[in-house]
Amino acid sequence: PSGGSAPPQPKPDEGDGAGAHWDFYRKEQTAEEPYRAALVIVREMLRQTLRRAEVLAMGDTPAAVGGRYFETAESLLEPLTLIYKSLQTPLGQAGSDEFVTRGALRDLIRRVQCFGLYLVKLDIRQESGRHEEAMDAVTSHLGLGKYSSWTEGTKVQWLTNELISKRPLIGGSPSFVCSPEVREVLDTVATIARIGPEPFGAYVISMTTAASDVLAVHLLQKEMGCRQHLRVAPLFETKQDLINAPATMLVLYRNDWYRQHFGRIGPDYQEVMLGYSDSAKDAGRLTSAWELFKAQEELVRISSEFRIPLKLFHGRGGSVGRGGGPQWLAIQSQPAGSVAGNMRVTIQGEVIESYFGTQHTADLTFERYTTAILRATVAPPAAPSADFRQAMERMSESSCAAYRALVFETPSFVDYFRACTPEQELKILNIGSRPSMRKAGGIESLRAIPWMFAWTQTRMHVPVWFGVGTALRREMDAGRLEELKRMYASWPFFQSTLELVEAVLAKVDVTIGKLYEDLLVPEALRGPIGGRIWAEHALTVDCVTKITGRESLLGNNPVLKRMFDLRRPIVDTLNLLQARLLKDMRGTGAASADVEEAFASTVQGIANGMGWTG
Repeated sequence: PSGGSAPPQPKPDEGDGAGAHWDFYRKEQTAEEPYRAALVIVREMLRQTLRRAEVLAMGDTPAAVGGRYFETAESLLEPLTLIYKSLQTPLGQAGSDEFVTRGALRDLIRRVQCFGLYLVKLDIRQESGRHEEAMDAVTSHLGLGKYSSWTEGTKVQWLTNELISKRPLIGGSPSFVCSPEVREVLDTVATIARIGPEPFGAYVISMTTAASDVLAVHLLQKEMGCRQHLRVAPLFETKQDLINAPATMLVLYRNDWYRQHFGRIGPDYQEVMLGYSDSAKDAGRLTSAWELFKAQEELVRISSEFRIPLKLFHGRGGSVGRGGGPQWLAIQSQPAGSVAGNMRVTIQGEVIESYFGTQHTADLTFERYTTAILRATVAPPAAPSADFRQAMERMSESSCAAYRALVFETPSFVDYFRACTPEQELKILNIGSRPSMRKAGGIESLRAIPWMFAWTQTRMHVPVWFGVGTALRREMDAGRLEELKRMYASWPFFQSTLELVEAVLAKVDVTIGKLYEDLLVPEALRGPIGGRIWAEHALTVDCVTKITGRESLLGNNPVLKRMFDLRRPIVDTLNLLQARLLKDMRGTGAASADVEEAFASTVQGIANGMGWTG
């Protein structure tokens, strides 16, 4: 590293090794001990970096820290790599030191490359509607009217013009007045600008629906003084948003400012996050999987067309209903080109221990991811035939129609859901990172996690399989059973989708589900809604076994079947207790602390028994 002929001399009262012989600078040091001379500077800069981080953590200004510090991991890697290369001379010649280069120094360089200066990077996530509120405040302040009332074309043009312009929009104007919600958004971006991009990952926009949602976040970063922008990752969540995702990205790729920002004020690649949870809640598991598959195909195609590297971020949950499942099968079933040597996924808190709880399991997890990504990159699956695509399109439409007819179009379904599951009672437990609902309303306003969590507790898992049986039966009735068998045998996507549904069907317990119905659901709702649910369950089991050619569910996976069989009697007891507690809690209106504690214990036990929370 450059900067001065001698490193700062530590004071006698400084800790961390102060007073040791290497802390004292000698004029002979530069010539006789060049590595020590460089590393003394590195160590002092690391101390200043740590002090700066502590100042920032307290909410103070970094100017309170004097001295030079490392702003990025790359700046720390520079001197370490320089030393490494200088020692990389041919073996046996003067200066070679394989003990150092292949030992502690190489390990340190790899740690810095992996973990940077902050161990992990923090993603920022905010809903697109909150950014629109911020833009409303800005345009109203400027006398331009309400941003939210503009057409999409007008929004994109204005945002682009302001991103190109060098003038500030509001600056430090004392007359700018905004709501606390808008102030929170602006303060968040201002904090990013003050700290710098190094500790942060992506800025994820929930519920992205248009290109203006992405440009608005870039404009907020520019306005708040971010020299380098965080990469902005649009999150496409619902069925319609997934359908529109390629068109949304096409608008951005055709925008001159947006294309030119890559590698200039932002990273040199585009990140897109795909939502598995909300799309499954919106359209059912089968339709969600198919729309995600098609969206990835198109995103890969248009990104390749514009020569913009694409990184897909898979927002999978722990449960199958939210995109979870075996890593190997999930990665192998991705469309060709979507796994190009890298893949970003979410690991839910509920499954972290099972993936990384011990060194052995962590090694296995990384091995699965590494080998699956390498195989999907080097030997991607062949594109499905036109016949397979048409069959999948038909099944997606049939499945979605059946699912939405039950969940969104049956007037009394919300009453059935809230009576049969502990969804309302789960709110009293402090087990979620976010409110269970985005706003007041029915199923559409309920977040995906409590939606799946509630069904998991009753061991019915309705959102995962409902509608699948209807879709498969229609194909079979049309004489296409053999085609479905060929799809299962030769198309990794269909095989993965069907086997995940099969695994969840094996977890369904009809007896336990009907127990909740009998104890908690009014009789008027059991027949019309409960009858439909159980008829679809029987139909789905029958169709899945016919296509797979197995006599029973999980006939090809005896280990998983045995695990379910071992857990079932233990979880049965917890379900019996929970159903009785729910009946008592609803009967009294206000549960005692002991009853609430007992209920919370059953929730945790059932979640552990099922292997996921939702």
